Amino acid sequence: MDCLNTGQGPQKEAESEAEEEQGEGCATPAEAPPTAEELQKMNEEHLDRLKRLQAEFENYKKRAAKEKEECVQLAGARIVKELLGLVDNFDRALADPGTDNGKLARQGLELMRGQLMDILRREGVAEIRTDCKLDPFQHEVISKVDDESREDDAIVECLQKGYKMKGRVIRPARVVVCRKESMNKDENHQDKPFKSDDEDTEVN
Repeated sequence: MDCLNTGQGPQKEAESEAEEEQGEGCATPAEAPPTAEELQKMNEEHLDRLKRLQAEFENYKKRAAKEKEECVQLAGARIVKELLGLVDNFDRALADPGTDNGKLARQGLELMRGQLMDILRREGVAEIRTDCKLDPFQHEVISKVDDESREDDAIVECLQKGYKMKGRVIRPARVVVCRKESMNKDENHQDKPFKSDDEDTEVN
């Protein structure tokens, strides 16, 4: 009995292995290769993805370069703003008729101021105009006067010069503007009747 069982054992094992191999072959049939159209579509998708990534990277480089430039400009603006105080001192000294240093000293001050302004101009600094009407983005109103010879919001006097750096205001000009008294009265008069009319309407 033991001999018969020993002879049948290898045969059964071989048959079972053959059945397993046949079963695995049936369970995972070979996949068909992609067609030319499918390959072309896959290539186009990969190409579009690469193009988008490249465009995003280029935009990132532009944003980074712009932010770097703005940081440099802001750092330069802080330095320029400090130098503007020196320019103000030059202006006050040159405008003071009591300076007892003679013509030579005045010429020296004018020369130094001119050199300083040349440095600022090379950095993109420009003086804000004040021979015009009020621009709230460039002028700071310190006071108002009634001048019949001027239009409303016309700048009458510049108390402190303002400056821009590369088109950006770093210090507004401090000015006195014309505001006619008659217009102020009209504005006040218009405000009060509206309030009284509303009250009368509520009473009625």
